[in-house]
Amino acid sequence: MKLVYLCSPLRGNYEENMKRVTEYCKTASELGVITFAPHLYFTQFYRDTIPEEREKGLQLGLAMLDKCEELWVMGNRITQGMASEIAYAKEHHIPIFEIEHPEEKEFYPISADENQLLGRHSCEPDSQEQNYEGKILVMNYDALKEEYRSRPFQLWLATGGFGCSPSARGRRVFATNMYDGEQTSFYRQDFAGIVRKEVLEEVQKQYQFGYTNQESQSTSETEEEGIEP
Repeated sequence: MKLVYLCSPLRGNYEENMKRVTEYCKTASELGVITFAPHLYFTQFYRDTIPEEREKGLQLGLAMLDKCEELWVMGNRITQGMASEIAYAKEHHIPIFEIEHPEEKEFYPISADENQLLGRHSCEPDSQEQNYEGKILVMNYDALKEEYRSRPFQLWLATGGFGCSPSARGRRVFATNMYDGEQTSFYRQDFAGIVRKEVLEEVQKQYQFGYTNQESQSTSETEEEGIEP
């Protein structure tokens, strides 16, 4: 079982936030994940309202984060303390997963096999602002059905569509799956970015890929010019 650090708000509605993070931990444990939530531990002996004690708790939390395999950001509200945890994870190359709806277990980043899911941490820096056409992309895990949430089904070759351009009005990206050759289309926001070369090589060693870049490009359909509806 993997160890995951839960990053969620504490200040504000203290009692409600504590109740929520308790539920998050319970849900994660039901999915086979060991979680560490600093709220549920350090608040037992450090008071968040006293700056010196709050700082001690934050530093100990970061020390614990260093021992975790992943950081899960629960929800869309980012507090100052959460921002520090996210920055630390990025600096130390700890995979970060943003869970938009933490109250729903189907949004949790649970892989269908034993290998860690891909995400923004698997992509080239700032690649979300680049043109996607002809690039191998990482699909966000929550854009896939739960049974397909594994690394090979997250890698797609972008073959066309207005969504390949970061500035186009149309958002559709036509793509071919690098694992089984399926051809379909998604929205640009369904992708985390362009996969890093070393990540692609690692995944190709883990799975038996049946498709190559050349095959994808030669068999993909040419999309008609025009404005997307």
